[in-house]
Amino acid sequence: MRYKTKPWEHQIKALEYLYPRDTAALYTDMGTGKSKIMIDLIANREWHLVLIVCTKKGCQSWVKQFKFHYPDEDIVVKNLTDYSTVAKIEQLNDALAQKVSRVVLIVNYESIWREPFSDHLLKKPIDCIICDESHRIKSPGSKCSRYLTKIGKRVKCRYLVTGTPLAEDPVDIYAQYRFLDPSIFGTNLSAFREQYLNINYALTRQLGYIVLDSRHPYKNLDELKEKMFSCAFYGKSAIKLPKKHNIIHHYDVDKKTEQMYHELKEDGMLITKEGNISVDNILSMGMRQQQILSGTIPLMDDEEEVTPTIINTERREVLKDLLMGLPKDEPVVIFAKFRCDFDNIKAVCDELERGYSEISGKRDDEKEWQEGKTAVVAVQYASGSESIDLTRAHYCIYYSLTYSLALYLQSKKRVHRPGQTETVTYYHIVAQMKKGKTIDEYIMEALKDKKEVVDYIVKNSTPK
Repeated sequence: MRYKTKPWEHQIKALEYLYPRDTAALYTDMGTGKSKIMIDLIANREWHLVLIVCTKKGCQSWVKQFKFHYPDEDIVVKNLTDYSTVAKIEQLNDALAQKVSRVVLIVNYESIWREPFSDHLLKKPIDCIICDESHRIKSPGSKCSRYLTKIGKRVKCRYLVTGTPLAEDPVDIYAQYRFLDPSIFGTNLSAFREQYLNINYALTRQLGYIVLDSRHPYKNLDELKEKMFSCAFYGKSAIKLPKKHNIIHHYDVDKKTEQMYHELKEDGMLITKEGNISVDNILSMGMRQQQILSGTIPLMDDEEEVTPTIINTERREVLKDLLMGLPKDEPVVIFAKFRCDFDNIKAVCDELERGYSEISGKRDDEKEWQEGKTAVVAVQYASGSESIDLTRAHYCIYYSLTYSLALYLQSKKRVHRPGQTETVTYYHIVAQMKKGKTIDEYIMEALKDKKEVVDYIVKNSTPK
């Protein structure tokens, strides 16, 4: 085997497993060097054209990883992410025209399926496709997932790479293996569900989406895991990580907020002087309840214009107290869900004169935070739970919680992973009321027990 950088023991074992297989999955923990394993595989297989599909953030990381780990210079690594669909074709053709033994194309999930680039790519003699963070194609009906299934039929060597293949639901694995090897779980989603899910058909018809039996949601899981690992390497790094602590920081909501919360829950509508909001299902109810607890709600006026309206600042004050308990230059990561949350976090940082950065769909200030120009970085789950290293901080605050167990687990691994040298402390800000549990408490219970959040909320919100 050719190496540029010395591999860890688990990386050697993984490479030995993957090397003789044309279709396989790599399931190792985050921060264990999955990119290096795949780069070493590319360096030692006789492939000319390799396609790597990953998150937009991950595309930049892969380019850096190739420079660091690939053993020679007889290669073209082309990141196509920031080009238009037409320009992607030009860049692809330019890369293939280079007289090198290896061409690696890197494309993000959000753009690979878009025409005309997607049609052009289907005609190219691709030797290998690697889906990094492959849980991104877990939705069987998404355009990206369906396209990768289509192109996968034309490519002999296919690999999945992720640390969380089954974080939430057995169905997560179906679309991934439809791309990897359709002979394992088949290509009939309904048959897959019948085989592995216990569906509560009465609630499913009532709510309009699939609801599982609350007592026994899954079945035949031993069979599923046996099939799943029939072509997968799973291993843990021998690197010892520091300890970690989880702290739930409760606070009491004020009387007015609690009244608004219960009015919305009981009536499905909240009417105020500034406007109103209404909900029509349990999922939108949970989201609106979270917004009430976060302190800002989108109210619609008589002209049907929606305006974010501040109704309380309690959560901001909790964050302020937490930050004041840490040294002013202490690096801190804060995960949040709603756009108004980021505005509130920034307001607190401005008040405390702490430098503020943000990683979200609106901003990407990771570089300035990593360089130490700011102390606090607020991170949106979907933008910052994958393909970034946040080990500069060993304090992490959850300002608002996500419904996604996968994103939550991944977010924790951004801080607690190889490269972290200090004990990691996670603070979870959770609202509580005098009467009944808050949506915060339900979500926290589900995440703590690693249960699927939506099903847990449905189970606890449906009248017995």
